[in-house]
Amino acid sequence: MKLVAGPSSIEFASKIAKELGTDFIKIEHKFFPDKENYIRVPGQVKDEKVVLVQGMHPPQDVHLVQTLLAIDTLIDLGAESVELVSPYIAYARQDRRFLEGEAVSFMTILKTFHKLGLKKLYTVNIHCPWIIPESPLAIVDLRAENVLAKHLEKCGLSNPVIVSVGKRGLDMARMVAEVLKVEYTAARSERDKVSGMVKVELDGIPGKEVVIVDDIISTGGTMIELIKQLKNKGFTKIFATCIHALLVNNADEKIFKAGAERLIASDTVPNKYAEFTVTSLIAQTLKKELDV
Repeated sequence: MKLVAGPSSIEFASKIAKELGTDFIKIEHKFFPDKENYIRVPGQVKDEKVVLVQGMHPPQDVHLVQTLLAIDTLIDLGAESVELVSPYIAYARQDRRFLEGEAVSFMTILKTFHKLGLKKLYTVNIHCPWIIPESPLAIVDLRAENVLAKHLEKCGLSNPVIVSVGKRGLDMARMVAEVLKVEYTAARSERDKVSGMVKVELDGIPGKEVVIVDDIISTGGTMIELIKQLKNKGFTKIFATCIHALLVNNADEKIFKAGAERLIASDTVPNKYAEFTVTSLIAQTLKKELDV
């Protein structure tokens, strides 16, 4: 097996390589004067099972094009198979047609990967797990709730309530709460399909410490509204946590201003709040899947 690091995830790939006890090939990348991507694989991959590590966090269009070029190049160079580790997948929130005439962007990306010859996709806490059975290629969705919960055990909380949003969020809250052996609940949310504005409703819950868990913090709209409600209900210690911290348009500053004491994220997306890593989770899965 050959591990190959894409331009967006060199540090992340190096952590996986360390966990696996192996070397990795670092893809050479530069931009042409017109900002088009240049890709070169400076190593032998012929007849090898290749695992490409390349996240598609912002700037996602740049990283997506790099991913497509890398997959096609590796296959063209004679790799026996190519599998992709992308801890954060772009466009996964556009997984269905919410309004008539919309592109189902995520399915377009999956179809493109499949047409190029990608064998399998590994990701972490995919935003739309329901699409996996419909995907034209195999997807392995790794859940990082246990890793988050184990980190929270070290954060000085006594008896927090775990809160998330929606039915899918309730499952995430339950997984974290079961490790910590505490109570959990979920708020109800509604997003306007045109404006994107979020309305959040939360029933009365007792407690002083609360951990909000979410898969993605992008603009932070849902998180901010939930923090405000929790402050109004008397919670004095509020932790905002997520797996994927995109933090668009100064979302972190807005989250702290709303009343969060701490912001905790993983390293699936490069960010300054990454307090726990998912690379061990990925490495263990690769060992099992690829028998390395």
